[in-house]
Amino acid sequence: MPPPDPHNKLNDSMKPDSFTTERGSVLLVALLTITILTLICATSLYVTSQNANAGMQTASWQQALTGAESGVDAAIRALNEWNNGNPVPASSPWANWKTNPGATAPAIQPAGGSTASTAPDSSHYNYLPSSALALTMQGEGATTVSTWVTIDTAGTTFQDSSGNQWYRIRSTGQTIFPTNSVMTRVSNNKLDDILRNTIALRFNRKGGATLGPSRTVEVIAKAVLVPSRAGTMGIVSRNTFTMGGNGYIDSFDSSNPLYSTNGQYVQSKHESHGDVGILNSTGSTLNNGDYVWGNLTYTGPAVQHTQNVQGTISTPFNATVPSVSAPNWTSGYLTALPTAHGNVTTIVGGQGNPALYKVSSINLSGHQSIVIQPATDPVTNLPVPSSVEIWVTGDLSTSGNAGITQVNTYLNQQNLVLQIPKADQVHVTYYVEGNINLAGNSIANQDGYAADLLLYGVTPTDGSTRTAYIAGNGSFIGLVDAPAYDTTYAGNGDIMGAVIANTLTIQGNGSLHYDQALNTLLPALNDTYTYSFASWFEDNSDPARGIIY
Repeated sequence: MPPPDPHNKLNDSMKPDSFTTERGSVLLVALLTITILTLICATSLYVTSQNANAGMQTASWQQALTGAESGVDAAIRALNEWNNGNPVPASSPWANWKTNPGATAPAIQPAGGSTASTAPDSSHYNYLPSSALALTMQGEGATTVSTWVTIDTAGTTFQDSSGNQWYRIRSTGQTIFPTNSVMTRVSNNKLDDILRNTIALRFNRKGGATLGPSRTVEVIAKAVLVPSRAGTMGIVSRNTFTMGGNGYIDSFDSSNPLYSTNGQYVQSKHESHGDVGILNSTGSTLNNGDYVWGNLTYTGPAVQHTQNVQGTISTPFNATVPSVSAPNWTSGYLTALPTAHGNVTTIVGGQGNPALYKVSSINLSGHQSIVIQPATDPVTNLPVPSSVEIWVTGDLSTSGNAGITQVNTYLNQQNLVLQIPKADQVHVTYYVEGNINLAGNSIANQDGYAADLLLYGVTPTDGSTRTAYIAGNGSFIGLVDAPAYDTTYAGNGDIMGAVIANTLTIQGNGSLHYDQALNTLLPALNDTYTYSFASWFEDNSDPARGIIY
């Protein structure tokens, strides 16, 4: 047989294919590598998923505590606003709260009840339903947290040495997991599963079908004396304070020649005691960045546009503004103002005892006027120190060219116009139970001393609010003490004196100069009590599992 032909390709095709074997090996290695990487990825995703579930459950556990603490804050705020008599919002410190009979509050969320209007007593408890404190959130953890709160006296009348009741606050925060949420899943690690159920990371310990952790905080709230930092203050608003003109606020002292000239305000001698206090600062603003030569203290949201406040800005403003009562005269007063010269009414102040007038209203229009002048000595016919008190049970109003004038000149028997010395001028006090509307010529205090014109807005017994509007052609010089009046000053003249109001709005371009000589005439901003923690602990009782402390 002849030897194979080396050029015969048919013979070559019959040899083993080493390249095919190599290709099969590469494919096998690739498949094995992909399998290993898939297992690694699956394991990583599994671990990551478990960690994410654990992280979200842990975050929800912390959210439940935050919700419970928020409920405690709401309870403390309600107690403080009710105790101080300066609710924020102004309607009621117990807005959304309910009350139920019972010496102690239940461990689970109550239902029903009537609207609360005061703090609980030893036979009732107050509660804030979860619907009032439900929050929707984003991010890690549950998307919804609701809180319900109770306040009770624990069935006791435990009080401090000043007679202030202490209260027990229980607040439960509940994070809510959606049905079939990943946060309801447990780990495949048995020990981890036991741990998470033991510390209730996903268990509602207050019962019910809601999935998600709940945590309860119990606080004993005690009353703590907080001395008023203000003592007296010449510019106080119980609620919103707004200054929108181009004026400014400062102070002077009409009793000190170093800080006034002949008892009058002089800008070159101004002082920096034009302090402003706001008990509820919601909506308060110095629109044009008005200058305040004094301190600003408030409770509530930050006052806007305060860049030109020259003193300190601080919060909170803890003080109680006393209400204004009507006089208790039972006799010795006149029920009508004397008249003379047609529509001109002249009131002569009394010597020694003030002249007393109680009238239903004062409404001046057109060219009507009231002139108040000192009494005269019957021998010398010269003015003597005098005072007048006018009690208006209705409205006090001036409009057009009408106005009230406290004179600083006097016409003697020789028809000579005499300038009345300060010591012989007339001091006038108004008590107004209705609304105050001083337009036209308003009230002209010609002697220029705020201490000689005191305008009191009487606080209504029914808790309603009155209005005071001052828009005269000149400066208003006097003290306005009207804590239940929404007060607006719209004139272009200045205010020299002091203002205490429910809300205070300065619309005109006039400035406000606080007269420090009024300190002794201003009401004291009383020391007040504020509730704070005597004890705080997390209540780990578990009614759903029969564990109750």
